[in-house]
Amino acid sequence: MNAPVKILAINGSHRSEKGFTEIVLKSFLKGAQSANARCEVLYPSGKKITPCDSCGKCLFETPGTCKFRDDMESVIREMETADLIVFSCPVYFDGMPSHMKKMIERLRSTLDAAFEFRNGRTYHLKIRERRQSVVLIFTAGNPERDSFVSIRRVFNRIADNMGWQVKGELDFPASHLLVAEPHRLSGQLEAVTQCGRDIVTLGEIREEILAAANKTYVDSPETTLDHMSRMILQMRRDRREKPAEVQERTHI
Repeated sequence: MNAPVKILAINGSHRSEKGFTEIVLKSFLKGAQSANARCEVLYPSGKKITPCDSCGKCLFETPGTCKFRDDMESVIREMETADLIVFSCPVYFDGMPSHMKKMIERLRSTLDAAFEFRNGRTYHLKIRERRQSVVLIFTAGNPERDSFVSIRRVFNRIADNMGWQVKGELDFPASHLLVAEPHRLSGQLEAVTQCGRDIVTLGEIREEILAAANKTYVDSPETTLDHMSRMILQMRRDRREKPAEVQERTHI
């Protein structure tokens, strides 16, 4: 009997399991687990990861080993032994959250001193070569799908340099609708669950399932933005009227 597929899901949201990204990620992992995959979720915001200071020690003195002895050691072990890595995060200022960026920069210690130039760009060579599959899950507060242009390009470039193969991308704009109007996104989330099942059973995500997961559900960005503004203003009023301990319990 083959060993179960090992999936490492990384949720880079500052709010970890309390954020909207977690809803989409859980739907994906639900499908993967139904196909007997072994899944683990990692939250960089809850890890002690010291920012890389570009000292060069892992390049010149101790190849493959960073001078900082923190949680990044176990993170790298988990990443290197996973069959599939799911990178999930909200879009912050057209990029990834700082906790995830900090984690990715520390992957420098997994790269060799050697470089290779091919297809018009420079590549780091990895110390331990293993071609892994990657799935990308992005959420955004903004309602337009153009919100994902920058983060998509960055993650695909990182994946290319690390030798990862991107198997699919799932984008959820106006992510507050996952909670405010969940009925509107139920079909997409069911497709996300099927994506998780596909990647385990087929090793790929069928194009029609990926399209269903990314189906447009925001008809009018302007109307959605108006709804968001009114919702945020109401939350502001509510928080000003509640004591601090109640605000903490009602954090969204």
